[in-house]
Amino acid sequence: MRVARVPGRIVGCIVGSILGLGLVGCGSPGDDGDDDGTGPDPIELDPPMARVTVPLGSTVNQEYRVYSVDGRGERTDITSACTLALDAAFGTVSASTVTVHARGGETEVRATCDTRTASSQLIVNLTGQIIVGPGTPGNAPDLFAVATAGGDAAREPLIEYPLDGAVSPVNMPGLEVQWTAAGNDLFHVALRSEYAAIDVYTVGLEAPLGEPDWAAIAYTAAGGDLEIVVEGLAQASPGTKYAGAPVALTMSRDAIDRTAIYYWASSQGQIMNQVFGSTDAATQVRGECTSCHSLSRTGTRLGYSRCVNNDCGQLFAGFLKYDRGTATWSEAVNANGGTIRGSYSTFAPVGNPFPTDEQSLAIVSMSNGTLQLYDPDTGAVVPSNLPDVSTHGPGAPRSGLMADWSADGGSVVFASAPGVNQWIDLNGGAIAKMSYAYANGSHTFGEPELIVPGPITLASGSYTNFFFPSFSGDGALVVFNGARAPWRNFTDARTAGQRLFLTDAAGTWVTDLAALNGGDIDVDITWPHWAPGAASDYYWVVFSSERDYGHKVTRANTHSSCVANGVTQCKQIWVGAISKATLQAAPGTDPSAPPLWLPGQNHQTNNISPYWTAEAPIN
Repeated sequence: MRVARVPGRIVGCIVGSILGLGLVGCGSPGDDGDDDGTGPDPIELDPPMARVTVPLGSTVNQEYRVYSVDGRGERTDITSACTLALDAAFGTVSASTVTVHARGGETEVRATCDTRTASSQLIVNLTGQIIVGPGTPGNAPDLFAVATAGGDAAREPLIEYPLDGAVSPVNMPGLEVQWTAAGNDLFHVALRSEYAAIDVYTVGLEAPLGEPDWAAIAYTAAGGDLEIVVEGLAQASPGTKYAGAPVALTMSRDAIDRTAIYYWASSQGQIMNQVFGSTDAATQVRGECTSCHSLSRTGTRLGYSRCVNNDCGQLFAGFLKYDRGTATWSEAVNANGGTIRGSYSTFAPVGNPFPTDEQSLAIVSMSNGTLQLYDPDTGAVVPSNLPDVSTHGPGAPRSGLMADWSADGGSVVFASAPGVNQWIDLNGGAIAKMSYAYANGSHTFGEPELIVPGPITLASGSYTNFFFPSFSGDGALVVFNGARAPWRNFTDARTAGQRLFLTDAAGTWVTDLAALNGGDIDVDITWPHWAPGAASDYYWVVFSSERDYGHKVTRANTHSSCVANGVTQCKQIWVGAISKATLQAAPGTDPSAPPLWLPGQNHQTNNISPYWTAEAPIN
């Protein structure tokens, strides 16, 4: 089909470019603008820009035509001879029809005709109305639409979760917004980003956003902020509505690999496995565990410790090994055998010293305040200089404990405390680092260097006790705990003030992770570890804290089984973001953000000591 001549073709290309309309294929088939056989005619994809609105859970079709444009500006429809394509996250193509999925944002539709290509900008806006709960009236959207905005602060719902300024990986599942009633009994939750406008209506005090709706919203907002506003009104007098302060949730573009967070549900004595990205309940890996555990970076070995016969004067370490053939864990070294009088452990990574996962090494914190090297598959001591060198440092002898092996295997960080026999509840700890080398069958650890000797002074006090260090996956950073007193107060666990700090691996700078810690509050933050794998915008840290999870976990409603050993409410697992851009621009300043609660965990158990690693069944 021939269509009318389009004059001023070259001018039209320039204007299209200036306007950003995506007009492509404005090449010159001939210097004078006429067909002279020097090359194929350029093509254009029509429309040059399309804007569509897609409701949650639905799709929208957009038609396209492809034209060949000759030197005189005449266009010929060649759609049937071309192929269309676009990012699969946004939709699918059938002939000349693009079916756009429920995912907002901007992308390109591309046409290919032999060697010629053209593209068109596609802008997708995501919309949706969700009515939650059987008691929510069907006309709730109309009630809020006609209500007048009121100005009584006492009637404004306060968003309790998520925390303002939190950062989320794009594949963090199942966000649940929580808020206060403030005298209202019907609520409107408005979720807004550049390409999303989602409205949720409910009579409840939380709005759980399940999959796939949350995934559509999260990927739409990726790279920007999702603003959350909650309005409330009283159904008995619905003429006035009250809006609380907005909360901004930053949605990063980082999608965390399928991994697992293994944590200790200490109030149940169980080690649990929560697959990241899943809202399914965590699964039990091992029961009868009464103390600390660790995972190898491959997720195939687990170190634990147990108070044998419930006597914590008899605390021994053991090891589990994952059997790929049966997809089960077996107890390679049973702590009940009383072989290894120790606790905290860490594993050498594959590649240093052994090239495969068939062999492994583990470092264990011993009851005499030294570190010892073990074969975790047999429980045999591996000869090395580690027990001796781990006691070195200023004012030696010192105690070495809580080691973490770097991902490249070349370094170990650990807590180095003054005096001897410190191995569980330590005081005066510093963060130390030592080298590791394997040659001619010998395992050699270098002299330790105190990279964080302390003290660190904050508005909340002087922090003099440092412990639980953990290497980032690239070895560039170490996150660790700091406290103002000996760790673990069995009357009130919060009084030691434990919180997270960050340093570079050389110890040239140290910073308090104030945003992640919640400012100067004491919420019993412990056990930090890093997400494995690479991410572009952020590092991700998992940890345990007595921080409130909205109104679902507070001191007022905590499960009685969690109130023990100084813990006053159920500790929960949280995930925090560390900005790579901030670290590059201003090393030594706080690069953190408020954290997010890990979905899928039981909020009626005390969940501590999270290790983030590969999930054993998928290795």
